Amino acid sequence: MAVVIDSGVPAPTDRFSQTPPARWHDLLLAKRQFLETKLQHDCRCLIEFVEEAEDVWEALDFSSAEEMICEGYELDPIEIDLAVAWLKHNEQDVAIGLGEITAKISAAKDEPLNAWGNRDGENNSRNKDRVDNVNPVKGGNSTDYTLRRLARDCPEMLDRIESGELSVNAAAIAAGIRKVDTPDEKALKALRKADNPDEVWETFSEERHP
Repeated sequence: MAVVIDSGVPAPTDRFSQTPPARWHDLLLAKRQFLETKLQHDCRCLIEFVEEAEDVWEALDFSSAEEMICEGYELDPIEIDLAVAWLKHNEQDVAIGLGEITAKISAAKDEPLNAWGNRDGENNSRNKDRVDNVNPVKGGNSTDYTLRRLARDCPEMLDRIESGELSVNAAAIAAGIRKVDTPDEKALKALRKADNPDEVWETFSEERHP
């Protein structure tokens, strides 16, 4: 059974499950005010807030979790659904604003990479968008670069990313932009990095030939 904490005025980061129900409306207001400024620079809290809405909307006299998000938090449920789907598929180690999520996809649609060798007849090697595909510093595996390349080579994937159906990485793999190592390739890479290669090779051989 969850422990209910009664500590006075609720903080926006308090959980509904740990707050006396008599104070849930106060907590809802605190969360709404918190989201007004927080989402502009860090929307990672949305996952928790939306999941809570699924549990408490009825007790707070809303007709659905969507109405609680719209009327209680004063947010656009569709935009929030897209953002939550993005966050779940693309775990963020650093803060990302709500607007940044949709802006990344919109920017990729507006400015896809140039077509290969199709810039006034220039050779591919001189294309300004040509980058090292395995060096994030040069852009190869960065999210922005991957989105722009998808916009150029497989634009329909952007809609699937925006809807939350695919992560950026999954879309890149499905489009053939990123390569997935086979089990043998993964084993060989592990062998090269291992401090005890003989043991790794023995394990690999046993898995291949039980």
